[in-house]
Amino acid sequence: MGLFNWNFRSGDDEQLRGLAVRIVQRSLDEVLQRVTGLTPQMLPAEARGYIRTRAAKVVTREIAAAYAADPRLRSADRTRLLSLVTDSLIAAIAEQRRTQRRTLAA
Repeated sequence: MGLFNWNFRSGDDEQLRGLAVRIVQRSLDEVLQRVTGLTPQMLPAEARGYIRTRAAKVVTREIAAAYAADPRLRSADRTRLLSLVTDSLIAAIAEQRRTQRRTLAA
């Protein structure tokens, strides 16, 4: 019984990850505009917190829209989805910052 539940749940997790990717793609440009105060002097932890704070409104709005559009989404997964989207946005913006620094250094 436990294996069946895990297998079923892992399929849900893949769908949730796919939804997170789509939300990140839709919201990345707007979040990038909001993090204009992000500076290279910020420590990584400080930058992550800054991005998380500036992205919160956009991410919350996009998740609410996704839940409104798809009644099959479980409300219990909302926190997990929020975490997936926010972490993915932070990683994408951090990677973009690294790429920009390399370009400027060259």
